Amino acid sequence: MKDIRVSLGERSYAITVADSYARLPERLRHLGLGRHGWVVSHRSVLARSGRDLLGPLRRAGWTVETLVVPESETSKSFAHAQRLITQLSRRAAMRIPVLFAFGGGVVGDLAGFVAAVYRRGVPYVQLPTTLLAQVDSAIGGKVGVDLPHAKNLVGSFHQPRLVWNNLSLLRTLPLRQRRSGLAEVIKYGAIADPTLFRFLETHLRECLRLELRAVRVMVERSCAIKAAVVSRDERETRGLRAQLNFGHTLGHALEAAGGYRRWTHGEAIAIGMCAAARLSAALGKLAERDCERVVRLIRAAGLPTESRGVSRNAVRAALRYDKKFIHGRARWVLLARLGQVTVTEAVPPSAAERVISDIVR
Repeated sequence: MKDIRVSLGERSYAITVADSYARLPERLRHLGLGRHGWVVSHRSVLARSGRDLLGPLRRAGWTVETLVVPESETSKSFAHAQRLITQLSRRAAMRIPVLFAFGGGVVGDLAGFVAAVYRRGVPYVQLPTTLLAQVDSAIGGKVGVDLPHAKNLVGSFHQPRLVWNNLSLLRTLPLRQRRSGLAEVIKYGAIADPTLFRFLETHLRECLRLELRAVRVMVERSCAIKAAVVSRDERETRGLRAQLNFGHTLGHALEAAGGYRRWTHGEAIAIGMCAAARLSAALGKLAERDCERVVRLIRAAGLPTESRGVSRNAVRAALRYDKKFIHGRARWVLLARLGQVTVTEAVPPSAAERVISDIVR
């Protein structure tokens, strides 16, 4: 078991990397969180892994109920948030609930949003069950819901009390979800850690198979990078946390333009990283060979490098609604070299349009 610290003063918390939930109740007791919890999850996750979580909690004296949401990005909506809040208000009585987000990024974002707004803020714990959520979305306290025309436009910063990454659950992930999570790991290597990037290049097969050594490298290194960034720039006011949005400018627009059904989050971000790398090279900021390394690794991972079947006009419209559209221009995260990025709104619209036209077909 290993702890990685997110240092935020009195709101600091640990990202625990473990291989079971056996010691989770002990950690919760040290945090003083009581023994009444509500687990927000998908029906399939509860059927597959619910016993692994609920058993240790109940044996430790916890009273735990479950709140089920549909297994789709469309669950991140006001309607589903309101339904969860209504259920909590009726079933929690006068107890202060502890919410457990037990699932992927959708569950984490939605449960975190409910925790942020219900009773003006209640404690929650992130229990991510996908690679993508373990390395990225469960960390940092960004919670929210989507609007039909744009992703994550409504939300808040509400830090969890604990993130518990149970690596044993990743063995059950289908290949598409493994690849989707790998996209975020590639992102961390590209923006902050050339050694991690090279590890992915040379051990890609082990990473896709989720072999234990490869999983530990991916999860622990990605978590350490994000924890360090969030600790220094929690609310994205110093320009550091924005660097984590490499690939997300076009990626989020693709998700919205596809109705949150065409691409998984990781697939959309993979396409967005290809666009950002190519734009970086086109503007003379990134060596062409490094651009090709990014695209080649994404392709080798079985991730898409371009978008088909989504209207280019819908993508352009979604770009304008995205929260990264500032002062009339999209904010891009560009590579200067592997391991170093710049955040800028000063991208010539003509250059961005050429790359989008090449990527979105």
